[in-house]
Amino acid sequence: MNFSVVVPLYNKEYAVERCLNSILAQTKQPLEIIVVNDGSSDGSFDIVKSKYQKEIEQNIIRVFDQANKGVSAARNLGIQQSSSEYICLLDADDEWLPDFLKTMSLLVERCPEANLYCLAHRVSKRGNRLYKPKHGLPESHQGYIDDFFKASTKGNVVNSSKVCIRKQAIVEFGGFPEGIVAGEDIFVWIMLALNGKVACDMKYLAVIHSEEDSSRSARKLSIPYPFVFFSKNKAMLDSNSLNRYLFTIFYQHFLHSLLSLKSKEAALRLKWYIRMYI
Repeated sequence: MNFSVVVPLYNKEYAVERCLNSILAQTKQPLEIIVVNDGSSDGSFDIVKSKYQKEIEQNIIRVFDQANKGVSAARNLGIQQSSSEYICLLDADDEWLPDFLKTMSLLVERCPEANLYCLAHRVSKRGNRLYKPKHGLPESHQGYIDDFFKASTKGNVVNSSKVCIRKQAIVEFGGFPEGIVAGEDIFVWIMLALNGKVACDMKYLAVIHSEEDSSRSARKLSIPYPFVFFSKNKAMLDSNSLNRYLFTIFYQHFLHSLLSLKSKEAALRLKWYIRMYI
């Protein structure tokens, strides 16, 4: 079982070594690590090219450089250039524990019919003590998820740093939507779940570092892409659990807008949500 690991990189000079070192320390090594620099304006890409020169020369790490087009374009390029049937994603400010890929490999072997695989994660906020967020699944869960959307209304089942994607499954619907700054990853999880099975092993082998930086600022003011997409593709809204999941996304963003005293943002989110059902 081979994996290609895709790491989109934008202004993460404070974290990219931690990320790459965690991949290189895996008990099961990937076939390749693909780093796509998305027009970083700090020293991120220079760190990769200088600190990992040996790995680059040996094709353990493959590097690509593009003008800033956004994380979706970076992920799509990495997926396009990958050599494996299975693609694992890891954001450049997050990390894996050593048995992540070994455990993911066992999950793929146990659940060969899935399009999307995930493990559990802990969160580190500003370097403080790790904590477990709500995942929407019991901690004993190993295997296929009966209802991905229902589980996702209860917690964070999928995250872009703890997933494995069957390459053919994501290529079939065009990959991550480019030019989108909010909800592009949620859209991909929805499409993969609509078109196939999802499997999870609730082992806590990923660490998500919650930090504020320039790469996240645009997300706060944008409409999550699933609202835009499904308002134009209402015929796909035939699943009660999907509808509940979309309402959960809407409610979280709507409430955040109100708490931030941004009534115009809240009204805009409400407008898009209403358009999905009228």
